[in-house]
Amino acid sequence: MRLNGKQKAAVLIAGILLVISVVQSDETLSAVHYWHRVAHPGPTDFFVSHWATRYTLVSAFFAPCWIACTLAAPALARRWPILSLIALSSFLIIEPVSCVSAPSLSGGGGFLGLEDLPFADAERAADMVHLEHIDAQLKKAGDDTGSFPTSEAKLKGAVGSLAFESSPYEQRGKTMAFDLELVLNRGVPYVTSPEKPGIVYYPVDPDGRQFVLTMSGLNAPIGARPSMMKAEAFVGEKQPWGGLLATQESLYRK
Repeated sequence: MRLNGKQKAAVLIAGILLVISVVQSDETLSAVHYWHRVAHPGPTDFFVSHWATRYTLVSAFFAPCWIACTLAAPALARRWPILSLIALSSFLIIEPVSCVSAPSLSGGGGFLGLEDLPFADAERAADMVHLEHIDAQLKKAGDDTGSFPTSEAKLKGAVGSLAFESSPYEQRGKTMAFDLELVLNRGVPYVTSPEKPGIVYYPVDPDGRQFVLTMSGLNAPIGARPSMMKAEAFVGEKQPWGGLLATQESLYRK
């Protein structure tokens, strides 16, 4: 079948759109990979069962939706070539703009600006809420007693059962509790190789005047090797302490 000028233009534009969409399909493949892994974790794997955010879902379906639209539009070209060209021309503007408008999450910038999926956003949000709860309790203890806790007994008295509330992490089908560990140092962020995710590290100076909280995590939906939890990737380079997820330093003042 010979194509007229309008049909050839439609095919050309559709080809460009398909190239853009296929390049972005690595986001979809990554999401499918993690969904499968979280659904079938290994015996030593830690995982975050509710790891997908709305942005994760939108990013994961970005390529399939554009591929479907791109393939549907040329189908109109045989009967309605002008309508097909209008649709494809609109797509050629909207798709690259939607790529460039995607939040920058890695700093590097992918093809046309679409960034890697924020696979740790749900985990990070839950961890930060817990850190803020612990931080508030410790600051209250500092106000009440004149200094922050500097012993295990004082720490447990200040925080109580809040330190062991449910975390977003699971292993072998069971939800794990957060944990809390006292670290006596200059009250500066603590970094280690953790045994499990969800451990809150409470570094405090011996005088009980300054502390800052950090914690362990996965930085991914699933993994067998925990690490120190990181702040959002796209602001990590601007964060102190190497981009660790941490509360601000708390200096007690009389």
